[in-house]
Amino acid sequence: MMKLLKNTATPIRPAFQHGFSLLELMVALVIGLVVSLAIFSVISVSEARKRNTTGANDMNQNGAFAMYQLDQAIRNAGTGFSQQYTLTFGCAINARRGSTVVIPPATLPSPFDSLKANIGGVFRMAPVIISHDPSGSQLSDTLMVMAGSAGYGEMPIESTSAPTVSSTAQLHLLNTLSFSAGQQLLVADRPDAASLPACLIETVDASYSGDPGAGVLPLGGAFYTAGSDKTLASYSPDSVAINLGASPSFKLYGVGAGNTLAGFDLLNGDATKDDLIGDGVVELHAIYGIDTANNGIIKWTAPTGAYAASALLDGSINAGKNIASIKAIRIGLITRSAVEDKKAVPQSQTFSMFADTAIPYTKTLGAAEQTFRYRVLEATIPLRNALVLN
Repeated sequence: MMKLLKNTATPIRPAFQHGFSLLELMVALVIGLVVSLAIFSVISVSEARKRNTTGANDMNQNGAFAMYQLDQAIRNAGTGFSQQYTLTFGCAINARRGSTVVIPPATLPSPFDSLKANIGGVFRMAPVIISHDPSGSQLSDTLMVMAGSAGYGEMPIESTSAPTVSSTAQLHLLNTLSFSAGQQLLVADRPDAASLPACLIETVDASYSGDPGAGVLPLGGAFYTAGSDKTLASYSPDSVAINLGASPSFKLYGVGAGNTLAGFDLLNGDATKDDLIGDGVVELHAIYGIDTANNGIIKWTAPTGAYAASALLDGSINAGKNIASIKAIRIGLITRSAVEDKKAVPQSQTFSMFADTAIPYTKTLGAAEQTFRYRVLEATIPLRNALVLN
């Protein structure tokens, strides 16, 4: 008989699969979410702090740059014509480019569109004029700053006879030593007992060769068109010519839309738009430092009353003396960060400037304004050309 062989082979068992259970997956998912939330929270806080720090730095830099621009303009104010303030301070300015009257301008861009009415409709020569908000609603002030660019132009050149106005225009002067082609000059006449005659911005014609011995100065160029500006014919043999240099600056400064420090060039600007000077400026305010006794003692005075823009620019002899007594300008800027926080920033809700004077200015933030960061900058800027006037 045959023996049956015993099967000794190992039986095949099914292989077990290794992995995470549903419970383990849920626990891992919860841990991952908690860690992710923590990481995103740290990143969010870090980003917010970085944004606030960057915004504060930008705000400080914008404010410093804006103040620097104003400082440079105001320090140079009156260059070229201050020493002859009895002839120039308060004279009505007439300037035309071709057939277009440039000063007084027909229109001005925002934020200067109300300036013309505030100063009485006439633009007059002065180193610095502060146009204060007449409504008193804590709006920003506007500055009008004028300066020539020719240091040797402080001496007026006397006329020998009345100007010639025909197909060409000429000034008859004692000498033309300080003039060259393309330079701009101020033609002024002698004042009477009460007021100053108008003054003209003119340009030395490009044909002028610069002969120092010549007594005739031809006019033409950007701010004169032969035959169209007949006001020159009214000037007397007592008139004078004052050299303003090749690029005089007749600028306006104010706070424009979007919290910007805006500027406008009265001589060369586009009446439809202003120029960006600096960002982040919410308000601009200014006061005068006057010295009526000429003893070196400054009294801080608001741009109101006798020192309101309309009073200083009324064309009178007395107003010219008041302009000459202005020896310094004190500027205050309020700057604001560009980035808004979700909640009110922990800071004072009230800001003050000129606190050490009798005419402080205070701004109180509204609820919508309290989510931004603010800085107040102040500077006292001397008028170098006015400090030597008696």
